[in-house]
Amino acid sequence: MGKNETLFVRFVIVLVLTTALYGEIKVGILTSIESNAKQSILYQNATIPCEVFGVIPLEKMAENGASPEECRKHIGEFYRSHPHKKVFANEHLHLQQTYHYERVAEGCILYANGAESLSEMLLREGIALIDPAFNNIEWNGRLKKAEMGAKRSKAGLHDTLIQKFCIKEEK
Repeated sequence: MGKNETLFVRFVIVLVLTTALYGEIKVGILTSIESNAKQSILYQNATIPCEVFGVIPLEKMAENGASPEECRKHIGEFYRSHPHKKVFANEHLHLQQTYHYERVAEGCILYANGAESLSEMLLREGIALIDPAFNNIEWNGRLKKAEMGAKRSKAGLHDTLIQKFCIKEEK
């Protein structure tokens, strides 16, 4: 292989690797915040629904809890004593601002604070748990790190009985 051919092959390899790394992340305008769990993004004049990625926020726990009445009761008590947690996304995201986001099979990754995703922020605040069915090699470590920080500091739901009534234990 000649020198020019070698340079061309190297260029193609670098181009392919760079495209694979950066091809998925897009920039959109945040158009609505329904809850901590659901937002909408405008991208190329199309509204993209964006549900948090890899986590179960309190809103979803209340809908699908192991013991629904007790779960809703404890989440209601939690929100009454921590009203800012219920509107966490509204307080930390800004409508009509651009955000990087990435659509994946399991949901939407909204980069809400630089490289930190909204899912990580919710875990760190203790208003979400990692979905037991979630398994993404790229994100497992980041999400576990955020959740462990909340557990250590007993942030949010980690200082309550919410997990007991809202998460179905797998046997």
